[in-house]
Amino acid sequence: MSFFEPSEMLKEADQLISNEKYEEARAILEDISVKDASRKYATIARLRIADTFFEDEAYEEAGVEYGSFLNLNARHRYASYAQFKLAMCYFKRIKSVDVSYSWAKQALHEFEKLQQNYPRNPYLDTVDERVKACKRILADFELYVGRFYFKKGSFNAAVQRMNNILQSYPDSDREPDALYYMGISYKNLGEQDKAAAALHSLIEKYPAMKISGKAKEVLASIPARN
Repeated sequence: MSFFEPSEMLKEADQLISNEKYEEARAILEDISVKDASRKYATIARLRIADTFFEDEAYEEAGVEYGSFLNLNARHRYASYAQFKLAMCYFKRIKSVDVSYSWAKQALHEFEKLQQNYPRNPYLDTVDERVKACKRILADFELYVGRFYFKKGSFNAAVQRMNNILQSYPDSDREPDALYYMGISYKNLGEQDKAAAALHSLIEKYPAMKISGKAKEVLASIPARN
């Protein structure tokens, strides 16, 4: 006769995860989840199932499991861990700027939920860095699209993208470029005052940058107001 010993089964599953035998570990964890009527071990088993998917780089499946855990256990002692790992499921899928906008946006959303819902979480420094990275990627994407519109001569669309950078990601590394392209776009649209304002802002805020020198050249070609 076999006995159901969830604590020992969890240890066995953890060992299998350490050995990268994720499917075998999941089978044991699923068994715990089904059989543990007390839910004491079943709840942990569900979280560890999510971990097996995450470690196996199956981030979509892991995200579903972490999300399900949080829906049922928002106040659990491991809830902040689950929220962090859920955010990382999106962050890990970020690749090149032209295809990573949605992942970065979702990762940022989940990291900000972690900061809001679990302000005393143990991942504060890491989360701050991840949030900055996500914002940098999102600003890069806006600039990427804005430059595309600029090269096409769609200057109103370019201005909108550059303004998105200034409004949503202030003081980002992409702000100088945003101000520069905004200024030239306004100039090409015949809105000389707005062009001058953007270029002056660039020069005043980033006087030592090479792009500010280019902005001065553009400004020189804008007629002064009477």
